[in-house]
Amino acid sequence: MGKFTGYLICTDCDGTLTYEPGKVSEENAQAIRYFQQEGGVFTLATGRFPDHAELFQDKIQMNAPMVSLNGTLLYDTGKKQLIEKWGTPTASFYEVLSYVQENYPDIWDFWMNGEYDNGTFGSVGYNPSEHQNKAKSLKETLEVFPREMLKMVIAAPAEVISKLQPDLKQKFGTRFRFDTSWSEGLEMQRADSGKGVAVKYLKNHLDEEIHTTIGIGDFENDITLLECADIGYAVSNAIDSVKKIADRQTVSNREHALAAVIEEIERGIQNG
Repeated sequence: MGKFTGYLICTDCDGTLTYEPGKVSEENAQAIRYFQQEGGVFTLATGRFPDHAELFQDKIQMNAPMVSLNGTLLYDTGKKQLIEKWGTPTASFYEVLSYVQENYPDIWDFWMNGEYDNGTFGSVGYNPSEHQNKAKSLKETLEVFPREMLKMVIAAPAEVISKLQPDLKQKFGTRFRFDTSWSEGLEMQRADSGKGVAVKYLKNHLDEEIHTTIGIGDFENDITLLECADIGYAVSNAIDSVKKIADRQTVSNREHALAAVIEEIERGIQNG
C-alpha cells in the first residue's frame, strides 16, 4: 500500500489539467505518475469523447474509467468497454431543440452526442441557419441517434447564451440540466447526470476501495464534480461560481495545478 491508496483524483481537462488545449505540463505528468505509483487512482472528467485521452497518452495514463461527455458516459479506455451511461430518448432532445430553433434565430450550431444504431457513440452537427423554417431537417438529423442521446452543445454568441440558459432552465429544468462550458457554449443533458454523479458511481463500483474522491475544475460544467467529490478544488482561473462552491482553491492551470493539488494532499497525509 502506498501513501495515496484509497484516493481518487478526477480532473477536468481544458482550463484545469492542460495549460493549452491538449497540452499537459511535465510537472503535472510527473506528479500524476507519482500519485499512481503510491497507490492513487487517477482519471479524467471531460465534456469530450473518450478518445480525447489519446492526446495525453504519451504523458499520462488513467487507472480508472474515464468520465466523458460531462458525466453521461463512463468508459474504460484501456479495455474499450462501456461501464455506464446516462442517456435520454432522442425525442426529448428534439422537443427542446425545436423550441430553441423557433425562438433563437442567432444560434450558430447544435452539436449532438449520442448512440448510433450499432451501439457506438458519435457526434453530429446541425446549423439552424442552413435549415430555417424546416423543422423536419432537424428531425432527420436526429434520426442518426435512434436509441438515445447523451449530451448536446448549443453554440451561440455569449449574449444569446446568457438569455437562453435561464429560459431553458425555467421551461425544461426538471428534465435537463443546462451548464456552460465556455461563454459561447451551453451544454444540455439529463437532469440526474453530471461529472459528479459519474464520480460517485466510480467510488461505489471500483475494484479498489476509495475513501476520498478529489474533483478539480474551472467552469460551470465542473460544479457537480466539485459538489459530489469529498474534496472539491477550483483552479485560480476558475469562474466565480466554481470558486464559490469549491472546498479549496489551488493555482491556475498554467501553474501546474495537478502537481500543486497532489503536493497539498501529500502534506495533509504527512501532517495527519
